Amino acid sequence: MASSAYRLGWLMAQLFDEHRLQVDELFLPPFNPDVQLPLVAELPLPRKRELALADLDDLLAGIASGVHAAEVKAAGTAQEFDAAVFGERVQALHQAILDRLVSDDQQISAYQLGLALSDTCWLATPQGGPQAFIVMFQRGQVASLKTWLASAGDAIPAGSAGIIGQSLENWQDWIEVNAQNITKDWGSGDQAQQIVKALHIQAMAWHSVLVGDPQTSGGPSVNAWIQTATSVVRIARTVTMSALRRFWWLMAIIVVVIIAVLVLVVVTLHGTSRAWASLVWVGGAVGGVGVSFRSAVGKAMSGAESEVWAAAKLDAAAWNVTWLPALKQSPSQQRSLNRAGVAMPAIRPNLEAAVPAGAAGAAGAAGAAGAAPKA
Repeated sequence: MASSAYRLGWLMAQLFDEHRLQVDELFLPPFNPDVQLPLVAELPLPRKRELALADLDDLLAGIASGVHAAEVKAAGTAQEFDAAVFGERVQALHQAILDRLVSDDQQISAYQLGLALSDTCWLATPQGGPQAFIVMFQRGQVASLKTWLASAGDAIPAGSAGIIGQSLENWQDWIEVNAQNITKDWGSGDQAQQIVKALHIQAMAWHSVLVGDPQTSGGPSVNAWIQTATSVVRIARTVTMSALRRFWWLMAIIVVVIIAVLVLVVVTLHGTSRAWASLVWVGGAVGGVGVSFRSAVGKAMSGAESEVWAAAKLDAAAWNVTWLPALKQSPSQQRSLNRAGVAMPAIRPNLEAAVPAGAAGAAGAAGAAGAAPKA
């Protein structure tokens, strides 16, 4: 089954660090047990562990036959739960899974992707300092994730590698613009909590893509397309300016030649009719050159049209599942984000003010997958 190895890696990371099984402490779900049945996120940790271990058996049977989790299940469901013993059993099971999958490049890449992507989203904490967050998005770290995404092949849903890779780059661009403020203000106010909270919601969105969740495998939202269109316009402007900077001398020569011809016509020719006829001829020649140039460019671009459209669709799909922190940005930061093509998350102060701080709830987190920030 597609994505089973990835799901196994994600689940093993959750079992080894059970904090990842719990609702983030930054969320305070509006759960009333008198009138609501609990969601999985609202169950006590031992019950969540039981469900995770049941899922573990199914995943092992699908991709790692012969590897059994009996000892892990026994330690995880013991009446006197011992976290140290449970961790040792999970470690041993992890080694057994690696031995079983090592001969299958796609499966072991997908398994490691599950582990590493979970680490990317969960190792940063408000208490851990800004570097623990920033280091997870450095070039080497993201390159490793992209390698596993590419190597996973058919072990993850088709198209998901490009979407997650582009979404990771969206985070890199956002961090690049905000790195100085993140480092300076991490310990003051609630900035660190907002960043970590956004990263945990992002984990749900990325995970949904890689398990083939229909909610995230559908078409991008209008807001995602708006951000993509903005990026395309920005790229076209950048390419145009780059061409002008590289070939300004050619444009200057053309302008000088045209001016010289016009001056020569006006100075040497006598008679209004002859002068106008010559000017019309020069204008027609210049116009013909321009039409020929546009035609040549059009033919050259027509061959790249399908690639440009594919890149635009990928960009829209990536923004559709990118969830960036909703921090206030200075005018200079906004300009930098615009130049980098980063979408500004929509902040709705009146809506947020209507709910106690931190009460986004599991429902809001579950709805994060597929939600795109407004451009």
